[in-house]
Amino acid sequence: MRIRTIIITLLTCSLILPFSQTAQAANLSEHYYDITDNDLNNSIIMSPESSKAFVNGDLVSAVQPIVKDGRTLVPLRFISEGFGAKVDFDVKNNTITIKYSDKSITLKIGTKAIYVNGQHIQMDVATNLYNNSTYIPLRYIGEAFNKKVVYLKNEDIQPYSLIIIRNINAPELENLKLLRICEWLFQGKSIVYSDRFMAVIKEKGQLFFSNYYSDFEPFVYQEFVEDKNIVKLGDIWFKTDRGNFYLNYAYATTREFILYYVDGQAITRVAIEKAPIKAVKAYQNNVYYLTRYERGIANPHETSNLKYATLKNGHWVSDYLGMPGFYYGFDTLGNSYNWKIDDKGIYIFGYNRFGDLSSSERKTTFGNYRVDFSGHNHEVVNP
Repeated sequence: MRIRTIIITLLTCSLILPFSQTAQAANLSEHYYDITDNDLNNSIIMSPESSKAFVNGDLVSAVQPIVKDGRTLVPLRFISEGFGAKVDFDVKNNTITIKYSDKSITLKIGTKAIYVNGQHIQMDVATNLYNNSTYIPLRYIGEAFNKKVVYLKNEDIQPYSLIIIRNINAPELENLKLLRICEWLFQGKSIVYSDRFMAVIKEKGQLFFSNYYSDFEPFVYQEFVEDKNIVKLGDIWFKTDRGNFYLNYAYATTREFILYYVDGQAITRVAIEKAPIKAVKAYQNNVYYLTRYERGIANPHETSNLKYATLKNGHWVSDYLGMPGFYYGFDTLGNSYNWKIDDKGIYIFGYNRFGDLSSSERKTTFGNYRVDFSGHNHEVVNP
């Protein structure tokens, strides 16, 4: 009788403890640029190797999952309350009832039976007490909440096993780079910035970056010295009046060019382009840059190669400037021209590269133009 009293006392304590206290103020959307709050809602990411978890993207203290006899068991109350469910324990009958949306889930400690809206399901492992908390097999609690369950086992290249319980329509949570961010945060690493293209971490007061989320190199400004014998498309720094910009090239994946603004340890993504970014200037609150097309402008009837970006609500928004179909900053031989910006606009060489113009017709459009800061207009100016 005394043993039964002790078990009930322990079980009651495990069920009335408040849902995990916040460990470290961190949300995955703050660390990984290409994930949204909508992707993270109604999701839990845990690891048997960590006493932390991500609940709706927030990093919190957690009751640690365990692996026993080849089965992965997760803390019942932590999972249930993480999804906003209400958990009640009937001491007299030693049963637990969980109310979640239109679901009523009932189970009994020490048995393999679970009832979802009265429907009996036989689990392969019984619900039981471990470390003063009630544990249930991972798959069954996930299915009871209509969630998809993914378990990534510990491997040599992956120091942490990861458990993902998510909405069926949120596959973004299985992005391998996002999962690597979760592992690093579980380990206590300091992540300065990451997105689907690169990650920047801080170690011993220094910044390091990687395009592959594995081998890291120092992330510091380096003056770019052009070499006619070497074509360098990425890993290029631009120094402007506003500060430093970094150009990355996603050679191994999308072959896109990604421009970042780097202000000390504050990193923001400015723009993504299909063509190489060859020049960057800052003026007042905006950033202006030129892309260089070797085989003509993509969608020339609705864009140019002169772009600008402005910061709105913490995110950069970009658009093209000048006349659609015009190619600014370079001539037909690829020679580059200096350009400047003042309060009246952007002064730059350009010509019409769109349409079936003959060589002589195209040359008639050669000229120095003043491009407006807004809209898609320009006018010819004297050299």
